[in-house]
Amino acid sequence: MTMTKAEEFGGHDPDSKYCVYCSDADGNLKPRNEVREGMIQFWMNRENIDRKTAEEKTDSYMSSQPAWRA
Repeated sequence: MTMTKAEEFGGHDPDSKYCVYCSDADGNLKPRNEVREGMIQFWMNRENIDRKTAEEKTDSYMSSQPAWRA
């Protein structure tokens, strides 16, 4: 995600290369499956879409991000 405010950076550290959603409180990258599940839940709730669609949307987005490229 694009980060512009300190609270959006992992560990609230503007030097962190990970966002608050993909990192723990210390700014360390969370496990992929944990981030993926959180994002799936986010899309399901935000857009009221089914799990399969949310998984596809999540996988597409994550594959575009440097930390999650396969």
